[in-house]
Amino acid sequence: MTLIRTLIVYIYVIAVVIHNAGYYQKVRSQEDVLGADVVQQKIHDRARKAAARIMKLSGANMKVVGKENIPAEGAVLYVSNHQSFMDVPAIVSVLDRPTGFIAKDDLGKIPFFRDWVTELKAVLIARGDARKALTAIIQAAKLLQQGHCMVLYPEGTRSRDGKLLEFKAGSLKAAQKGNATIVPVAIDGAMDVMKRDSYLIHKADVTVTFLPPIPADEVKAADTKELADRVKKQIADVLGQEFVSQDELDRMAQEEAGRHE
Repeated sequence: MTLIRTLIVYIYVIAVVIHNAGYYQKVRSQEDVLGADVVQQKIHDRARKAAARIMKLSGANMKVVGKENIPAEGAVLYVSNHQSFMDVPAIVSVLDRPTGFIAKDDLGKIPFFRDWVTELKAVLIARGDARKALTAIIQAAKLLQQGHCMVLYPEGTRSRDGKLLEFKAGSLKAAQKGNATIVPVAIDGAMDVMKRDSYLIHKADVTVTFLPPIPADEVKAADTKELADRVKKQIADVLGQEFVSQDELDRMAQEEAGRHE
């Protein structure tokens, strides 16, 4: 049953991405008549329905908590933990406003899928290239300044066991420079649907929790490392995990390096 479910999900994803490419082109051609905001909403609505279908076909039992914490207007940077590829459709399926992603540039290398993430205003970051990473953060900040919403995974990669990894504090500068509200998001169970080292799709319970927002003025005034710790602690509390500050992680890393000298 797991293999059949996996094939169904993959076939659907391929079909919807190819089909939507034509839809995006069609709706973009109407931008002069409908307006950019209406067109972007239509594109998002299409993606949201597809994401909800993906979660349903995967057998995921979705639960959404704290949706009232999502601001009705203004730029929002959703800062989420990263458990699985399924994190993306899990979040998209429940967001009403157009939302893009700050993600690894690997997504931009997949045929057809590249067009989909572009239409959703994704900002792709090249791993291991500090200059390109900074350029991507600036690009995301500009989109936030324009009122767009974005999703950020500050761990930078998927966790192997669901435990929170180090939050890259510099990535939160996108919210500071973009004058955006931060909404922490805790995803629990997505890794049970698709584990990091497997492409099989399993039935599982998935909970997406939107935590109380951090207003834009507080975000702008905060030290990025303290801001990252604040968001990480909120997410850790929801997941029932022990919170370890970045300073403590740095100290532990130094001690470990010292033992190997």
